[in-house]
Amino acid sequence: MLLVHLPIGMLAALATLEIAAWIPRFKNANASAGFVLALAAPLAVVTAICGWLLSLGGGYDETLLAWHKWLGTFTAVTAVMAAILFWRRNFFAYRASLFITVGLLMVAGHLGGSLTHGSDYLTRYAPEPIKKLLGITAVKNTSATVSVNELRALPVFIGVIEPIFESKCVKCHGAEKTKGGLRLDSFAALLKGGMDDVAIKSGNAAQSPIVQRALLPVGDDDHMPPDGKPQLTASEIALLKWWINAGAPETNTLDSLQPPAKILAALSAR
Repeated sequence: MLLVHLPIGMLAALATLEIAAWIPRFKNANASAGFVLALAAPLAVVTAICGWLLSLGGGYDETLLAWHKWLGTFTAVTAVMAAILFWRRNFFAYRASLFITVGLLMVAGHLGGSLTHGSDYLTRYAPEPIKKLLGITAVKNTSATVSVNELRALPVFIGVIEPIFESKCVKCHGAEKTKGGLRLDSFAALLKGGMDDVAIKSGNAAQSPIVQRALLPVGDDDHMPPDGKPQLTASEIALLKWWINAGAPETNTLDSLQPPAKILAALSAR
């Protein structure tokens, strides 16, 4: 993360200093431009190379990833051009190249954020007045907006299991980002599994990778969701285990599966 953000911060700071230098009072603000460029330009190249290597792991929206990779590459190229022009003392061309670099950097950075955190990462946690101003309609979590009695008539997958995946898993295992080739944004995708294995083994929660990974220590590399992401609660894990042990049905209702008291309590806890 440091390797990614360090050149971003340095180039953005350098552009700010160049703008400040236009003000007579701060005319020497860009005195360290050569030193900053000597660090930022090679770091930008290294960051671009690392980004290309990281993309080989797959699991991202291909179109978004392609734009991010190429814009990141062009950012590194223009950063190097800015450094060369500065050392050749062509300051007008250097500043033009620097501001083009920062422009590319902003777009590439936004795409990178979308790849990592989802396309709505800028507005997901915005206050409701701002969401309304932008015309964003809040998506309500089914499990949080209906009572247990109302859930009894709904298919368990749609009413109980899918909302868990949507709130804790789909950001990394959905249409925009598909880590490990696994998608959890539909029942069919869940059954298909990922590149390594199936996600669930119907009737056997203990042997289902999705449950096994959730029960690993948070610091374990294989634990899901990853450390730092919203974690599955004890009641959510209990619901997943019960549903898988019940055969992982798609259309059965809660009543038809006759959940025990502890499962009803887990539903109430959500």
